[in-house]
Amino acid sequence: MSVSPAILNRVDQEAEATLLRLYRQSPKAKALIARSFGVLVVPALHADGGILGVAYGRGVLIDAVEDRNYYNVIASPPGSVLGLNDKALILFFSTYEALRAFQARPGWVEGASGTIQILDETSMAGRDPAIEPIAGFILAEAELVRGLSIKGMLFIRVPIYLCAGEGEACREKTGKP
Repeated sequence: MSVSPAILNRVDQEAEATLLRLYRQSPKAKALIARSFGVLVVPALHADGGILGVAYGRGVLIDAVEDRNYYNVIASPPGSVLGLNDKALILFFSTYEALRAFQARPGWVEGASGTIQILDETSMAGRDPAIEPIAGFILAEAELVRGLSIKGMLFIRVPIYLCAGEGEACREKTGKP
């Protein structure tokens, strides 16, 4: 698939900035992500606010060895979409099995393919909070957001695979598209 390297670079840069913003707001979130097998960062969801009633965004999944897979994200129904406008979504995979199951599907739907636990500071209180295999955060400009649903959100893998710093050589080595 032909996707401009400039688009991929922009997604990468925005994802890094989003992670830094999350880490400043929540050291607990940083610790959880540091122990994860991968993190999917969608720097901004955009709600169309019109007849379609969807929110959409682009993101990058970075695994523990820094391989990157890119995703398009689509959210509906209209009731939850407007609350997601201009929010970032950060998911992390606390088990290898959850990461592999997510990556194995070209399209993954929250609620049908599996579930995602949305965390905030309250849910992370205590010494050892219970964390599901796929968990994450909805991030507004200045805080973690609670109470928004991502049920039915669709994650569609963009058929591009790049290894960190290897480009085309990685495609030949891994055999991935």
